[in-house]
Formats: sequence, structure tokens, C-alpha cells
Amino acid sequence: MENKIEKAIKQYEMNDIFDGAIIGFSGGADSSAILHYLSKKTKKLLAVHINHMIRGEEALRDEFFCKNMCKKYGVKFLSFRVDIPLLAEERKQGLEETAREERYRIFNKIISQNGDYKCIVTAHNANDNAETVIFNLSRGSGSRGIAGIKPVINNIVRPLIFCSKEEILEYCKQNSISYVNDSTNMDTDYTRNYIRHEIIPMLEKINPSFIDSCLRMGELLRDDDKYIQSVCDKIIEENRIKTRINTELLVSQERPVASRLLMYLSKEALDRKAIDACLRLAKHGKVGQYVNLPNKLSFKKERGYVKFVETENLAKAKYNMALKEGLNYIEQAKTAISLNSDLIPDTSKYELVDAVKLKSEGKLTVRNKKDGDKMIQGKMTKKLKTIFCDKHIPSHHRDKIPLICDEKGILYIPTIAVRDGAKSKNAETVIKIFKIIENTNA
Repeated sequence: MENKIEKAIKQYEMNDIFDGAIIGFSGGADSSAILHYLSKKTKKLLAVHINHMIRGEEALRDEFFCKNMCKKYGVKFLSFRVDIPLLAEERKQGLEETAREERYRIFNKIISQNGDYKCIVTAHNANDNAETVIFNLSRGSGSRGIAGIKPVINNIVRPLIFCSKEEILEYCKQNSISYVNDSTNMDTDYTRNYIRHEIIPMLEKINPSFIDSCLRMGELLRDDDKYIQSVCDKIIEENRIKTRINTELLVSQERPVASRLLMYLSKEALDRKAIDACLRLAKHGKVGQYVNLPNKLSFKKERGYVKFVETENLAKAKYNMALKEGLNYIEQAKTAISLNSDLIPDTSKYELVDAVKLKSEGKLTVRNKKDGDKMIQGKMTKKLKTIFCDKHIPSHHRDKIPLICDEKGILYIPTIAVRDGAKSKNAETVIKIFKIIENTNA
């Protein structure tokens, strides 16, 4: 088995594992086997045990077992108790997902605070990989999902990935390695346990080498994915894509590349349904249209490009208020308006973006746009939509622009337009527009 461990370390370049590593140590056969191996090889090794507070006395038994095992090997040990059921309820997610998030949060926090440890070692093995393949296949995952467990993800390494459960148990027997059993591993009400105890044995009747076949398939699929990703990366670099992409460029790509471009832009693992909706909008949607996606995200089509935006930023924040002398704060537009005043808002949070002298009739109000808005400009009555289009104002920004109005209608659109005959050389009405500076806590 040690030959397979060393093969994985060499093939996937897990070289940091011998300089300094954190091992997630549950006390089970898998983690006990890799602890035994690394205790002889790694210069600085830290075993971290997480008590998920799910199995009561049995969990305490495992915690003390792990502590004593590390003392026996002379390995530094830390344990943490995390109430996973409580956190899962608060986050409204499953126990397994919550436990995984908390484990890696703790591991990464330790690494960030201590330069002695270069990587995180987990005890995932070939059987775990096969279970993941079947689980993801049953959910309709794409090639990345059915490729199984990646041997290396950033600073996470899995040196047991080529080793079967049977080989690990035999290794423990040959080396007199003690371990504990988690009683929940036999409960087939858990999906993974059902796959482990029921599905995989049936598949091994068809192909006795099913576990190894899953590993080979994973390697082939990851090679394919690596090539497609390289094509995607080249497009991103050559076109300097950051937060949006040219519509024609996106729709001209083959679907596997287009999918990855969308996931790059969204920073999310989009499912097929979401990707299909985005591509339909890019190909057939009108400028200004958008589709709502999970995770409070929307995909918007603008003139010449498409981009992802937070759904809440698309919502119209309606307002209509009278302007008074002095400073007026418009929270919905993140704007301050100074009317006939030398007062300025906090300069650490606001900056002056426009100022104008106007002739106005009656009291002034400020509001955001309404359907059918028009304005007299260049001796013509123009729709506000036309004015915004001419100035290339993205549609999702238009609702946030404050419109200064009098009794005749729209008088002034900051930085964009003033109604015919409304400009004044005299200081009849002086309006200054201050915009909140982005990336502040205001």
C-alpha cells in the first residue's frame, strides 16, 4: 500500500506533504493508516480532530482515542468541538455539508496562522472516490462531478486516493494499527452508506475492478476538462474578460467552453438549467432583459455584452421627494443633492459629480424614472429611454439616476441632460450632485 501512496504523491506532486502538513484525523482506519505512514516521513505533522457533537459518548471516545494515538506516535494533536447539528439548523443545510465546511474552515485557519504547515491531508481513498462518482452520477452531474474526488485541490492533498478500503484494512492489520469504527457508517439511511453497502457490491459483480475503473475514468475526464479549461483561459486572457463578456463572443463558443466562461463570470458552479437560461438570453433576449438565477444572482443582457448582477440591484427602488434648501440625501440613489447651498456632505464618503445653474418653475422634486418619461431636448420631445440609449447608460443603472423635476416635468438629468431653456447663467437655482464613493461602509 505504501507504494500506492508514494505513487500518488509523485504523480500529483504532493511534495509539501513531507515538509509540514495538517492531517484530518478522525480515528478511523483510513486516517489512522495515513497518520502511521506520515509520522515516519513528515518533518512537522499536526493531527487535527473535529468532534462534530453528533454521536454523544461515542464521539468523545473517538476524541480521546485520537489524542492517545498521537501521543503514541509523538505527533502534535489539536481537537475541536463544533456543534454541527446546531450550525446545520441555523444554515438550513445538511449535516455532511456543514461538517465539511467547518473542518476546512478550521484547517485553513491553522495554516494561515502557522507557516510550518504547507498542506491539508485528508484520508479519502479509492472507495470514497467510487461512492462520489455514483452519487454525482445519480444527480446528473457533468464531467467534473463524475470524475470523482480530485487528488489535489489547492492545498488539500489525498495520498490514499489509489488505495482501496480493503488494502487499508490489511495495512492496519499488518502494522498493528488501532482504529475506531463510526457506528453511523452502517446506517444505510444515509445516501453514501447505501451506495457503499448496497450499490458498489452489485457493480463489482459486473466488474470486479469497478473501484479502479472509477479512478481511471476520473483521470481521463480530468484530462479532457483541463484541455477545455485551457481554451477558456486563453479566451479570458486574450479578451481581457473580467466582469462581463461580449455577447457575440460568448454565443460563438462551443457549449463546454461557454459554460466555463459563464461560471468564471458568475464565480458560481452553475447547473445545466441555469447555463441554458443564460445562453438563451444571450442568443435571443432583448437588451435590458434578464433572468433570475439561484443564490440571489441574475444574468443581464446589455448593449453588446452580458454580465451577472446581484438580483437585488435590479429591483427598482422607487422614490419621489421634495427638495429643500441645503443638503438632501437620497438613500435609494446613494446620492446627496445640494440645493442653493455651499454645504457639502462628508468628503470621505461622497464626491461631486455634477453641478448646474437652472431656471426653474415652482418647487423642485427628485425621483427615479417612470415608464413613458419624456424630456424636451434639442427642440424635440425625447423619450428618456432614447436619451439613456444614446448615452450608453446600462439599463440596470437607469433606475438609480436621480431626476430633478419641476411643475413642467423633468428639468435635469445629472451628467446627462438639461431641459431646453432651463440652463441659467445666473445663480437662480444651483444644484450640486454628490455621489457616494464606492467601496466604503456608507
